[in-house]
Amino acid sequence: MIRNNNKILNIYKNCKRYYCNNSTNNGKPVDLVFNIQNPTTTTTTTNGVTKNLNEIKNIIILHGLFGAGGNWRSVSPKIADLTNCNVIQVDQRNHGTSPHSDEFSYKLMSDDLNQLINKQSIEDLCIIGHSMGGRVAMLYSLLNPTKVKKLIVVDISPSELKSNTILEFKDYLERMKSMDLSNISNRRQAEDWLQPAVPDKGVRLFLLTNLILGDNGKYYWRMNIDGLLKNIESVSSFPSESEIQSLKNSTSPVQYTNDTLFISGGKSKFIQDRDLPKIKQFFPNYKLEVVPHVGHWIHAEDPTKFINIASNFINKN
Repeated sequence: MIRNNNKILNIYKNCKRYYCNNSTNNGKPVDLVFNIQNPTTTTTTTNGVTKNLNEIKNIIILHGLFGAGGNWRSVSPKIADLTNCNVIQVDQRNHGTSPHSDEFSYKLMSDDLNQLINKQSIEDLCIIGHSMGGRVAMLYSLLNPTKVKKLIVVDISPSELKSNTILEFKDYLERMKSMDLSNISNRRQAEDWLQPAVPDKGVRLFLLTNLILGDNGKYYWRMNIDGLLKNIESVSSFPSESEIQSLKNSTSPVQYTNDTLFISGGKSKFIQDRDLPKIKQFFPNYKLEVVPHVGHWIHAEDPTKFINIASNFINKN
């Protein structure tokens, strides 16, 4: 049971070879790689913020498409200290150092998360999910409402993504796949190769966090590009109520009724007014907070604001 708040436990596996390439997994969950950041202090306030005195002891963070748990390494210690919680950063399937699979869907990622939670006996839980990870967090909470005490969804909704967004993601992956890594000797060359398909420098640098220099001096992609390309359409749609009812083997309305916080970037288009009825349908006790001056990557563009919003929500009884 992950409840120890007395020391930092780093169990992030050093496993560049921990990939299940060309494996279908036959619908089975995979063992996700993760890191735990424990709080470094037990005082009841930090910088004037009253720490979590309620029942939440663990926070799982789920990254977005093309990301990894390590993207949250600068944010996690501060959230851990402000909430007095263990913060668990997860690499989802086909990302980071977690296993590769030919299969990729929100249902499978929810199953992966469930296996992690059960194997590690994680209780008293809040989940924070960004973008794709937010959808995994939403689905998991709807399927397992008693296992999640609070939910934070960052800049995504349960509505359909626009087709041009998916085409853009596909263009990124195809450009990455077409890179001749044998002729890449530095990261600048890789960035130059991506530029025609990825004109935004910030996005290019984000994608390049997946380009790793191996022990043999050659670069490789740690992300499963082929698996993501094959299944990229699967991230466009969130499961419908009837689909979730089928997964639950129930005809009851599908809702997660605990406190839920949606955090939206004011410059982002991923949560629109038209999405609010569907959010309300699934998450009747939701609150929306907009950070006006940032885009999709709220936690990276204004980490201080994000940390305070998330921590205050977790700490509130």
